[in-house]
Amino acid sequence: STQQIQTMQLLNYSAPAFDYLNVLFTQNFNDYLDFRLATEKGKFGLYLFLVCLIFLAAWGPYMGSLSSKIWRTKGMLNMIPMDLITKNETLKAKFLTGDLLQAVR
Repeated sequence: STQQIQTMQLLNYSAPAFDYLNVLFTQNFNDYLDFRLATEKGKFGLYLFLVCLIFLAAWGPYMGSLSSKIWRTKGMLNMIPMDLITKNETLKAKFLTGDLLQAVR
């Protein structure tokens, strides 16, 4: 039939255009996915950098505070006379089990 022939001719003319559009769509879609992947990697890298920066900003003051507390405690332990520690058995036992006698010296 003539209608079928016309349809086949129309498909023969339009098939290369459809193929080209499919190839073009696939290329552009892959480019878009690559761009989005790079964007997401950048966002994630920035997030990790900010988290590390915040951690380091909080870590410094925390370590300074902890160090000052440790030195304050060691200073208070140094105020206890050693002869008092050695004479009192319970105090001596507490110091020896916690290795506090080593920290005082």
